[in-house]
Amino acid sequence: MAPTTVIRSEDEVSASWLSQVLAQSVEHVRIASDNGNWSRQLTIEAHLMDGTMRALRLKVCVGDTFGRSEVDYYTRDYVGLSDAPLVPCLDAQYDPAVGYHILLTDLAATHRDRRDAAPSLAYGIAVAEALGRMHRHRWESMPAPDGAALDRYFDEIRPGLAAMESATGRTLRDRFEWYEQAFRLRWAKPRGMTLLHGDLNPTNVLTPKSAETPVYFLDRQPFEWSLTYGVAVSDLAHFMIPWWPEQARHECEYTVLRRWYESLGKVDYSWGEARADWRLSVEQCFDVPLEWCSKAATLDSMRWLWEVQFARVQNALARPNSDA
Repeated sequence: MAPTTVIRSEDEVSASWLSQVLAQSVEHVRIASDNGNWSRQLTIEAHLMDGTMRALRLKVCVGDTFGRSEVDYYTRDYVGLSDAPLVPCLDAQYDPAVGYHILLTDLAATHRDRRDAAPSLAYGIAVAEALGRMHRHRWESMPAPDGAALDRYFDEIRPGLAAMESATGRTLRDRFEWYEQAFRLRWAKPRGMTLLHGDLNPTNVLTPKSAETPVYFLDRQPFEWSLTYGVAVSDLAHFMIPWWPEQARHECEYTVLRRWYESLGKVDYSWGEARADWRLSVEQCFDVPLEWCSKAATLDSMRWLWEVQFARVQNALARPNSDA
């Protein structure tokens, strides 16, 4: 049986521990470490007694910032979904007094994240199909978020409004108040909801180095104020709207949305409902640059990004694809 202790540092990664986790005899290990924004990443070479090597990646999150969500993502939420687009997880442990670790197969030799890769229709379709399968698996499985959850969400992002107005010289308050009311009304209804990833930015999606599919999703790390369950198509909107150049988005939007809907395969959730939810989810993407502006530390340092994201959301709302 694999040990249940949360690994907190590379000093605790031993051949003995890996032998128990892998159920294979490990002779020795080599470890390289790197610090991310919210975690410590350990790249591990596990050299086995039979002469082979396993490439592994250990993610260590010490503290209570994210709770157990990412552990559940790999060990509970999609159990039974045979084609889940998740990197193989070999061990995941959580302790509320410590934090958690996730041990994954390291795909760096064959895969890349999408940070420096231009989006394409084939890539968009691959993500749409993968999200559709995941969303179907947890479709309408929980109640809608309650008022307190929505309050936490808006209390987090609303402070960015005045800062964004000052930085851009634009009057945004009336539009935001309309959007918040529409959002609260829609997100109080459980129809069309599912478990969300919540942050499918380009660094959280892996594809083969020489292909656009299959895709793997990483780093489901919601904050306490994040909405982890809600309108399903919001995942697809957040994947596309803030990150895709306008022309690529406009050319691919309808096809990608339609493929998501077909992959979802819920005949009691109409295409008209999906399109209406998509439109509100595009509005919700305004919250991405708004959240950057809500903190003094990122208002200026991340302006290079949030200004582009703000423009892309505005463009998508002003020139929606007529087919969608």
